[in-house]
Amino acid sequence: MRVGFGGYRISVKSSEHRRALEMALDLGCSLIDTSANYTDGESERLIGEVLKGRKNRPLVISKAGYIQGQNIQHFKDLLAKNPSLEYVDFGEDLKHSIDPVFLKDQLDRSLERLGIEALDSLLLHNPEYFLKKNPGQKDEYYSRITRAFEYLQSEVKRGRIKSFGVSSNTFISPREDEDATDLDKVWEAAQKGNGTEGFKYIQFPLNLVEMGALERQYAGENLIERAKELGLTTMANRPLNAFTSSGLLRLATYTVESLPSDVDAYFMEKAKPLFDEWNEHRESEDDKLDELPLFEQIRKIWSQQASADAVQQIFFGHFFPFIARLFARDLSAAESQPFYDLYETSLEFAKKNMSERARSFAQQARQSGLLSVDGEGSLSQEVLNRYAQTGIDVVLVGMRQPEYVEDLKNFF
Repeated sequence: MRVGFGGYRISVKSSEHRRALEMALDLGCSLIDTSANYTDGESERLIGEVLKGRKNRPLVISKAGYIQGQNIQHFKDLLAKNPSLEYVDFGEDLKHSIDPVFLKDQLDRSLERLGIEALDSLLLHNPEYFLKKNPGQKDEYYSRITRAFEYLQSEVKRGRIKSFGVSSNTFISPREDEDATDLDKVWEAAQKGNGTEGFKYIQFPLNLVEMGALERQYAGENLIERAKELGLTTMANRPLNAFTSSGLLRLATYTVESLPSDVDAYFMEKAKPLFDEWNEHRESEDDKLDELPLFEQIRKIWSQQASADAVQQIFFGHFFPFIARLFARDLSAAESQPFYDLYETSLEFAKKNMSERARSFAQQARQSGLLSVDGEGSLSQEVLNRYAQTGIDVVLVGMRQPEYVEDLKNFF
């Protein structure tokens, strides 16, 4: 088993993401996974810039299927020229398609962003979105995959991709589920599309919570074993991110900077400039900043979040825009600092909360036998060692920070 660099949420605009990717490649990481829709194409752009001029190029795998962001307008232009283009409509901001016309457009754009002449593989990205809108229509589902494979096989012959595959979150679902993706049926689709020669990869979730890939659904074999029998390379995604009934569980622990002992007092101290600005411009003495629902809610939850994403949503989605409306002018660096202090401290609290939850889960996992009682190394290393026992070929880990790369360098 080896670890590949997961390109989800990396951006060409981030110097930290660039350093992490460069560090991973320098340490021997030999596979990068991305998608045309990751950060609206910025993931592929970053990868392309980092790979430029490197002699030892890793395998580069991308995916296509989602229609979001800039792709919405590209899709509308394609649809105007190709009215019969097959797609699934989830509203103005999200659609999905594995129609050959759309796949060709996405491949063209991916190759341009990556700055390469050929992808090592192009995967259909969660094709089961068709079944979300059309539950139970399995025959049409696999027919669409067949048509997509026919096109992808033509691109293998053309030399623009070296192989292709499928990334599906429902590979691990019970095969009888309405939205399940059945590997045997996908293989049959490849046979019908003359694509078994080019069909090389499948990708699916695998972590200590989502372990459907180990269920013996294929005549006594599990998904990984069945894939190996078919000559396919297996790739696991979200190995350290598990979705549970109580929210996201990150299977990793973090070093946390010192935190304030009195959380509310710290918040109110940093928010003092807001009160000064509010009191200066309020229309009535009865208007109180700390009675505003938004302010009250942020004050209550800013230190309780369990992921960096949640912190960013609170601050960039709500708190910072509120500050901008209140001041109605550009703030100097000194004026902005207290609010960014709050943001940075909130991130540290999130690390603390994630680490505590991960340690609690790890203890339960050891008691149940999922993890070794005397495991060594970091929790991330321990978890990956457990995955290696499943026979999985590649585990894709999002490593947006150099410290994550350093932690996993021995798995490259």
